[in-house]
Amino acid sequence: MKLEKLRKGNFIKTSVIVLVVISVFGVIFINKSKAKYRVTQSIQVVSGEVNYKVPDLNVLALYKQKTEGDTSDGNYESITDVPASGYKVNTDKSYCTIVGNDTQLKDIPMEYKDGRVSISIKKKGTKCYVYLDIYEPTLLDQLKEKVNSTSEGCPAYEETPSITSIEDKKSLLCKGIDDFGDTYYYRGAVTNNWVKLGNTYWRIIRVNGNGSIRLIYSGSGNPATSGTSTQIGTSKYNASYRGEIYVKYMDDNMNNSTTNPKNSNIKQVLDDWYKTNLKSTYESIIDGTAGFCNDADNGSTSSNTQHYKPYDRILINKEPTFKCGTPTTNLFTTSDGTYGNQKLTNPIGLITIDEANFAGGIWGKGNSNNYLCTGQEYWTMSPSECQNGFAHILNISGDARFGIYGAEDAFGVRPVINLKADTQFKDGGDGTSTNPYTVVI
Repeated sequence: MKLEKLRKGNFIKTSVIVLVVISVFGVIFINKSKAKYRVTQSIQVVSGEVNYKVPDLNVLALYKQKTEGDTSDGNYESITDVPASGYKVNTDKSYCTIVGNDTQLKDIPMEYKDGRVSISIKKKGTKCYVYLDIYEPTLLDQLKEKVNSTSEGCPAYEETPSITSIEDKKSLLCKGIDDFGDTYYYRGAVTNNWVKLGNTYWRIIRVNGNGSIRLIYSGSGNPATSGTSTQIGTSKYNASYRGEIYVKYMDDNMNNSTTNPKNSNIKQVLDDWYKTNLKSTYESIIDGTAGFCNDADNGSTSSNTQHYKPYDRILINKEPTFKCGTPTTNLFTTSDGTYGNQKLTNPIGLITIDEANFAGGIWGKGNSNNYLCTGQEYWTMSPSECQNGFAHILNISGDARFGIYGAEDAFGVRPVINLKADTQFKDGGDGTSTNPYTVVI
């Protein structure tokens, strides 16, 4: 501010006049700011002058949507305060301009979060018009805000990170890579990944790269409080283990099931349970395109033994992956999508040993604090080896260590399903066992 020197006798009188004139001209300036937006403005006051700069950023108009889904101009109302929640920036309608140029700029980043709109300006004198659409964040949106970093305990963000130790203390949400893109997975002593589906309870393994949510069955009734079983029963993986074909979840040449000869025993158990407990009520929200990996690609060999890729990754190299080797044969999906083998009628499967490794378990060491530890031994979907002509599968023991057993042995069955990305959940759930994320049908 720059003012001419005033005579002492008129100081008080003139000061009052200056304040009044500044106030009047301030109102006039604000009202005319849309039409005239100059970098510097001057106000004459009596025999003096006030110089000041306009703001770098001016939000000239703020609108919110009245009816969800309708983006016509007539469906927005002008507002003065940013709503506390329930909206997102409509980037197609929102725009900015720069002083002296009326061209609409769409490349200026805007974000709505915690009841505030943040705008990343590039030049002084930016003028913005912001449109907010009604929006309820998905579970994935909520989880992304909670992701931990590598320095906080998560494995490196890469396709095959090295995992050599258990995680039994921290509760982590980590980021990885699967066949569809970025996946967000739980790791360690997790207590906030509970989901309630009807009268059944599940744990979130991860959010798949296609946005679907992968769950593993944890009981009818909350196992954390009621002590109910976390599995639907026990089953042999296959009726026989005499031949490498019996490491398969399903194969056209298999013949050990009277209901469907192509099915493994454990697939038939899962199919029957799905049709009885999930199909009629929940089929519309269950995703069949993310699939389930039965990676039976050949790995290393030793005396009379053909190992499979999961064995090599977890027991030898200690480098798990969420990607499924040779998806056209090993990734069991439904015909709803275009990826995988599209052989499934019922979108249900088992956890992989790689997912268990990412979750915090390793070969040869128990981990009783891990969220996959149930006190019961259960199958994974991952083949281990064919030794002397006998098929073996990897499993998870009662203290969450990994084991290898013949396909004809009987262990627990914990179904795994994928909920569609747009599945709705009741408000207020925080994922704990007493306040789980509850699916809305």
